[in-house]
Amino acid sequence: MPHQRKGAELLADAPAVDDIAELSETFSQLMRTSNRARQQFLARAKHNVEWSAQLLISAVVNEGPLRGSTLAELLENDPSTVSRQVAQLVKDGYLERRADPADGRANLLAATPRGLELYEEHVQMRHEHFRRMLAAWSDPDVRTFSTLLRRFTQDFVTNKKAWLDESSEPTGDATSEPSQRES
Repeated sequence: MPHQRKGAELLADAPAVDDIAELSETFSQLMRTSNRARQQFLARAKHNVEWSAQLLISAVVNEGPLRGSTLAELLENDPSTVSRQVAQLVKDGYLERRADPADGRANLLAATPRGLELYEEHVQMRHEHFRRMLAAWSDPDVRTFSTLLRRFTQDFVTNKKAWLDESSEPTGDATSEPSQRES
């Protein structure tokens, strides 16, 4: 029964409940802070482009040229929403439509020089921010954190669907949760 033993070994090596709780709270705090910082970052950017548009442009630069339907799947977003956002980005000159060489009836989305400039500006600002923020960290600490964060992100993505499926079912009286935290 090697399979059962392997499962038991995994449980024995599992992090403590308190450590998981602290990580969960820290992650939630990071997400809230990140959301606020994202809004401030966009307000200071040379180009006045919404965050969702930044995501679309980044996906097209990194994965494109690609079809709008592929872009919607990649971003796990509603195709009609992506289509409206793409139309605006085309109108504003950040993206362009090109004929798909494999199927002349379809279009591929590609970044324009203006879109590439916006993307590069965003990446440079992000890298500079992280460089300043981590200036006091050692190279080994940055590498270790990067490795663990990459692993965490992969596990987060892998488990996201199950988490969302579990969250969609009511687990109890939501109104009683805040009072339990206060006690």
